[in-house]
Amino acid sequence: MNPKIARLTIALCLAAGGAHAAGDVAAGKAKAELCAPCHGEEGAPQMTNVPALAGQTDKYLQWQLVYFRSGRRTSDLMSPMAKDLTDAEVRNLGAYFASLPRPPAPTADLADPGLAEAGKTALAVHHCAACHTDTFAGADAAPAITHQHHDYLAKALTDYREHARPSTGVGAMNDAAASLTDDEIKAIAAYLETFP
Repeated sequence: MNPKIARLTIALCLAAGGAHAAGDVAAGKAKAELCAPCHGEEGAPQMTNVPALAGQTDKYLQWQLVYFRSGRRTSDLMSPMAKDLTDAEVRNLGAYFASLPRPPAPTADLADPGLAEAGKTALAVHHCAACHTDTFAGADAAPAITHQHHDYLAKALTDYREHARPSTGVGAMNDAAASLTDDEIKAIAAYLETFP
């Protein structure tokens, strides 16, 4: 196995390996009413620069909320929303959104379909399935990355590459994205948006 991939896999496993208390889905659903204006009803947003949360991995969602709450990750919208969340609310939100079905591929404003094959190749070259699984549905603290809008995916990858966004476990995504070119980022975003 590629040593860099091995380090990333170990980092993700260590980050996700702590005790994990189950959240209350019903309580998470009630709390998620605050999330609907941006993330959409049941975690499926209409805005192109907002991630779909439905069917996302529980641990990934919890990590992101903790990052926003602590200030490690910043956002004009999310930081104030997360700053007063309790640990139980973080677990409940993670459990609720993880319990929902992953949304279908977007049907409007899709990325150029000609980029998809290049994106598939780039995902293989950069060994993205090692953490995100062969179906890119994610596992543990590695997120599901399919059926997000290409604008959001491209921004997320660029932010990871530029270290503008922290990642779980010893900079796993910051390291993984470091060598991505702008063209690869566009292609990966196009492929994942419409992943079959």
